[in-house]
Amino acid sequence: MNLYGQDMDETVSPLDAGLAWTVDLLAARDFVGKTALLANPQQKQFLGLVLLDRGVLRAHQKVFTEVNGTSSEGEITSGTFSPTLQQSIALARLPIDVAIGDTVKVEIRDKKLAARVVKPCFVRNGKTLV
Repeated sequence: MNLYGQDMDETVSPLDAGLAWTVDLLAARDFVGKTALLANPQQKQFLGLVLLDRGVLRAHQKVFTEVNGTSSEGEITSGTFSPTLQQSIALARLPIDVAIGDTVKVEIRDKKLAARVVKPCFVRNGKTLV
């Protein structure tokens, strides 16, 4: 679940905050904000990260990606240590070309540590989903 002020706010499009499923841009029906959403298509995607190295993921840390030789940047919106997974996890806004299962680098204290991109739901009903 997104946290207002952390994962989304008035400067972040609902499409970039992982909320595209809440709006139907293809239907003929009009709604408040539809014109703005159509004029500004999705720039980032909202995905989860699981840190593969030792450390703790925190908000505003930079995420570096490289897909097909092209480097780009994302940002962690919120992160913490998961006692259930015994790993550090985070939610992040990442470039569109990053896929689930990709490995990215997160800058923590001037070091670039490896993290795996996952679907945002990490645990459900006490069972690990990543």
